[in-house]
Amino acid sequence: MNTTMFLILLSSFSVITGLVTETIKKVATDKANLSYNIVAIVTALIVGGCGTAIYYQLNGILFTANNIIYIILMGLASGITSMNGFDKVSQALSQISNKNK
Repeated sequence: MNTTMFLILLSSFSVITGLVTETIKKVATDKANLSYNIVAIVTALIVGGCGTAIYYQLNGILFTANNIIYIILMGLASGITSMNGFDKVSQALSQISNKNK
C-alpha cells in the first residue's frame, strides 16, 4: 500500500466512523451511561480493520503478520482522526447554529 492509498483509506474510514458513531449515539437508549469516546474507538477499530481487510482481499494482498498489524494500526488511526475531526466539526456546527439565533 502506498502513501496515497493509505491517506485515501484513512480519510474514508474516519468519515465512515464519524457517521456510524453519530448513528449509534442517536439510536442508543441508555445515553447517560454511554461513553462516546469508547464507542468511537470501538467503531473505528471495526470500520478501519474491516475496511483494510476488505481492501487487502480485493487487491489480492496476503494476510501476513505485518499486514494484520497494519490492519490494527489503521483501525487506531481512523479512530484518532475521526474523533478529532468529529469534535471540531461538532463544535463548529454548534457555534454556527448559536450565532444564527
